[in-house]
Amino acid sequence: MKQNENKFDGDIVIIGSGITGSSLACLLGEAGFNIILLGIDIKSEHKSKKNDPRVFAITIASERILRKTGAWLSLKKESISPFRRMHVWDKNGNGEIRFESASICEPTMGHIISHGDILHALHKRICDMENIKHIKGISPVKIKREVDAAILDCDNGQQFITKLIVAADGSNSKTRELLNINYQKYDYEQSALASIVTTEIPHDEVARQRFFDDGPLAFLPMKNPYQSGIVWSSTPQHVKELLKFDKVKFHSELETAFDNKLGKIIESTEPKVFPLSRAQAEHYVLPRFALIGDSAHTVHPLAGLGANLGLLDAACLAEILIDTFNLDRDIGRLQVLRRYERWRKGENQQIMYLLDCFKYLFENKFQSVQWLRNLGLDIVDEMPFFKNVIMARAMGLKGNLPRFARNYN
Repeated sequence: MKQNENKFDGDIVIIGSGITGSSLACLLGEAGFNIILLGIDIKSEHKSKKNDPRVFAITIASERILRKTGAWLSLKKESISPFRRMHVWDKNGNGEIRFESASICEPTMGHIISHGDILHALHKRICDMENIKHIKGISPVKIKREVDAAILDCDNGQQFITKLIVAADGSNSKTRELLNINYQKYDYEQSALASIVTTEIPHDEVARQRFFDDGPLAFLPMKNPYQSGIVWSSTPQHVKELLKFDKVKFHSELETAFDNKLGKIIESTEPKVFPLSRAQAEHYVLPRFALIGDSAHTVHPLAGLGANLGLLDAACLAEILIDTFNLDRDIGRLQVLRRYERWRKGENQQIMYLLDCFKYLFENKFQSVQWLRNLGLDIVDEMPFFKNVIMARAMGLKGNLPRFARNYN
């Protein structure tokens, strides 16, 4: 079907207005694309954000991407929590490793920001952009790909004709399912309990993580010097037990598990639980179609990389689409989209394997392995150059980064 330019409802339809989809919409909107963004109700999301305990460790690369979207300036200062140091240690031994941003002449390692605050800032930016049409409470029911266009039918009867459809609707992506893209999923048989806690001792802007046989416990420092976002990954059975405890018992368990590093737990928000798995889509792209974020992949939260990987997906795809658009070429061609898949699929796969190695290394119960990993932590801790290389890569200062993540200009 040959479509004239004026018959397209928009250059790109993005399905899913979470952090990844909204970031892509802003990056492309800034470049002059006409975007249709399908997703949730902004007011409902902002209203419920106080009940969402999820916080993300945003790297410097992700900060740069969020600045490029224009959303960073909408974040309130009290919602941006810098962390300057990191401390990791093992329950089964004395091994530990510490990182500090000052060792590579950086003011911070990143920022801890709540899911709700990031999303609200992005949606506020979207509301200011006339070339982004945000339609809420709508789902895809049918997708048809033609030579020169993609046609999307939605559950409210609306139909959109566009050059490209991007799925950013999460790990249970309806869009991916409609296109029969296999999503190879591995269940870790773990759950993550998230909450925001108030502690007796201030966190001093240090991110802390302790490893157990059944998963890590992380304390992520928030703007309030006595508040931290926690993520406790463990077996589903253990997490169910924790949920049954009253606050006094839960706080006692948490204090003990965390080696009393921050003293007593004074208060905590209602915990939320999320199942853990890793997954990778067989294809990130088809003609007129692309997957980003959790629609394309999910990883274990032990390094807090999930949101950062999604933002890198959005920035890489945006760079390729903008460059293609500026050359007056078709943004929906498979040859164009394959550049994005080659760039991001391999990078994400490497992260998955690396996180799996860490997971199985720290959860291994053989005493010889426990001894070796504790020795390894101590050895690496005494190697500043090696530590700095690891830290620079984790912070998004090194690697095959999109231009939106490389600088502020």
